[in-house]
Amino acid sequence: MAHLLDERCSKLKIYPILQKVYLERILRQPEIDAFSEELKPHQKATLPDNFTVLDRAMIEHNLLSASKLYTNISFEELGTLLGIAPQKAEKIASRMICEDRMRGSIDQVEAVIHFEDDTEELQQWDQQIFGLCQALNEILDSMAKKGLPIPV
Repeated sequence: MAHLLDERCSKLKIYPILQKVYLERILRQPEIDAFSEELKPHQKATLPDNFTVLDRAMIEHNLLSASKLYTNISFEELGTLLGIAPQKAEKIASRMICEDRMRGSIDQVEAVIHFEDDTEELQQWDQQIFGLCQALNEILDSMAKKGLPIPV
């Protein structure tokens, strides 16, 4: 989405919603409705669950955005945030967790979704990359000390 930095994109009518999606911010219903008005009739087809493709995509986007903001949230609060029934919010969250599209767990007894933070995994990944770079530098230094050519 580097195109969002392109000044021509800022002139698009849908730019505000694109920017919020890119920044993982929660979209409110008036913004979604305004975007929906730009769609053609065939792009507003209703799915078997009585949602449009846009409705489903926006619910899932907002759920992912909420997972970045909250460590946990009740089904009731999540349903209110997403503008859907709490049971539907639980079902969508459960599907997204099972499909590995969102990290978290569901506590049905307490009716709460716990979101997992991937910061620790990213830090481990960064450390592994750092270690690999250090090892490579040591090999290259050793080659240079021995007078071996260093491929670039």
